[in-house]
Amino acid sequence: MIETSRLILRPIESTDLPFFKDFLACPVSTRFLPNEGPYSPEQIAGYVRNRVEHWQRGFGSFMIICKSSTEYVGYVGVEESSCPGCFDLRYGVARAHAGQGFAKEAAIACIEYALGREEFDQVFGVAKEDNLASVAILQKIGMTPTHHHRLYEADGLLTFAISAARFYELYD
Repeated sequence: MIETSRLILRPIESTDLPFFKDFLACPVSTRFLPNEGPYSPEQIAGYVRNRVEHWQRGFGSFMIICKSSTEYVGYVGVEESSCPGCFDLRYGVARAHAGQGFAKEAAIACIEYALGREEFDQVFGVAKEDNLASVAILQKIGMTPTHHHRLYEADGLLTFAISAARFYELYD
């Protein structure tokens, strides 16, 4: 578990399925995700199962919980991408909590956690080029565009990265 000034981050559990049923079934929340629209019940169940199983590697995605209300805000995590050895920041915030800085706060805490592991020397972030909010968050946390890595084979994706040295320069 990780705590920030406003948030609690804890590993995703199978009991978090109701949050993901709402979040991943919403056309607005999912328009910039790989499906580019709502997920089916089977896809949602698989998504949660994959997040839970990823923790067997010692790291993965967290639920973001607001300390003051105990509401689920969203999720954040660093997981291995389809490009071996490349670790990708992932996050999503429920519409009711958007624009309050929760994604940035959770992402910084999650990256710090990931960089504390010896297999990490940098973390990537990927966003669709028309997802201006996500691109802005990646830039605000100190990630810069990289053209040396393409983590996913899809058009219209921008890839960013932050090294451990740069992260600790900004946040230490």
